[in-house]
Amino acid sequence: MSLFISLLLLAVPGLPIFAGFWARFSSPETAGRLTVRAAVGSALLAAVAGVTLLLQGSQVVRWAPWGADAALAAALRLDAVSATMILLISFLGAVVLRFSQRYLAGDPLQARFFSWMSFTLGAVLLVVLSSHLLLLLAAWIATSLCLHRLLLHYPDRAGAVFAARKKFVVSRLGDFCLLTAAWVLHAHYHTFDLDQIFAAVAGGNTAGLGVVGLLLAVCAMLKSAQFPFHSWLPDTMETPTPVSAFMHAGIINAGGFLIVRLSPILAAAPLASQVLAIGGALTAAFGAMVMLAQPSVKRALAYSTIAQMGFMILQCGLGAYGLALLHIVAHSLYKAHAFLTAGSTIGAVPRVALPLRLPALTVGVLSGGLLVTFGATVLQWVAPGAIAYSGVFTVILLFAIAYLIARAWSAGGGVRVMIQGWAVATAVTVLSFALHAVSSVLFGHLSANPPPRALLIGVGAVFAGLFLFQSLLWRTNRHAMGRRLYVHVLNGFYLGTFFNRLLNQLWPRHAVN
Repeated sequence: MSLFISLLLLAVPGLPIFAGFWARFSSPETAGRLTVRAAVGSALLAAVAGVTLLLQGSQVVRWAPWGADAALAAALRLDAVSATMILLISFLGAVVLRFSQRYLAGDPLQARFFSWMSFTLGAVLLVVLSSHLLLLLAAWIATSLCLHRLLLHYPDRAGAVFAARKKFVVSRLGDFCLLTAAWVLHAHYHTFDLDQIFAAVAGGNTAGLGVVGLLLAVCAMLKSAQFPFHSWLPDTMETPTPVSAFMHAGIINAGGFLIVRLSPILAAAPLASQVLAIGGALTAAFGAMVMLAQPSVKRALAYSTIAQMGFMILQCGLGAYGLALLHIVAHSLYKAHAFLTAGSTIGAVPRVALPLRLPALTVGVLSGGLLVTFGATVLQWVAPGAIAYSGVFTVILLFAIAYLIARAWSAGGGVRVMIQGWAVATAVTVLSFALHAVSSVLFGHLSANPPPRALLIGVGAVFAGLFLFQSLLWRTNRHAMGRRLYVHVLNGFYLGTFFNRLLNQLWPRHAVN
């Protein structure tokens, strides 16, 4: 393997990590400039890595001074998945760090903040490049520990400390699952190298993968704030906004990335895939419901992230790994922008306040059905088999388009607003099916076996129920039962309260130094 590839892949996470050490001993202004430039440099190197991938194909760099099967070895992989992720993460890191320079101006602890933020960026980049289980585990744990220090940036805020501790406990459970999965894999395959494990699985050796798949599924669900392990995410809103932006746009995606990276293992563990699909569908519906009732902008964004992560995990559970990866990219860019511009939403009309009457819903369903049917037909003609993952995504898209058009119809403004609504719906439909086609072309090798029909019907029923809830939410204040339901939804059905009480018993709240 060429020295250039080795140095390139080392430098992508190495620059932010080095800048993090240097920032600890620098003035606040110097620390900010240094970490921003390191993140920009990492993004430029990620772009170079992408070009190298196009020219030379996938590359794996290994260091094994004590033998290929020794625990003390390392491997970094450059392929379509890792190239996409390092470019995305380094770009987001540069944007968030640049925003932090203005956001934290005058903060006496900003040098320490920039240091931990840069460490976190480097650790996440190392996670997505890792092709060795122990290196992946080490970077995975390092990401969580660095994020924990960022969540404690304001140690005098009791709420921030308690939320950080809840996140710490959940993360350690996820770490335990990943460590156990790595140990089981090594016990059966006698190596930590992912390529060797994937080759053995492709050759028909699936020993232990049922247990490993379930462990990985639980690990991913814990990392990506899946129901019922989600309550730590909305509670972290007292952290600085740049931390929220990077956490929601980057780190929270790690669970989905783990499943995509280890997809050959999950594809051979159907029970684990079904657990992911069920958990993802429930989380997507739960997060969307609670999001609609939140009066706080940042908490609404937090539950929006939970819903989006649920949909991403659902895609992984149904074997649509390519779609899940593209979803990660789109959600990361959107959520970073949403958090960094959260103040601009002040004064916006709440979703609940807009009546959705029967004529609007009828027009929405009919228009959505026509658009989605036409889009699916064109896609099958242009790229046969592009939506072979499952027709359930087409059904979900139909509900989303129907809701969008119904809101446009109900918002007032006459023909002009409706034309705009239909234009947006058409654009969303075209973009959705285009992403299906792109995922089939770029990530077709990640596809898995089709899920059971009963599971698809159940997922469709969950999203049908969500559409019904969204359509009737504006009526809740007219009925006593609706008002009670609204209060329960507003409080997330009190799951957060239950886990808060449990954590208070395990780790009592008190000030930290």
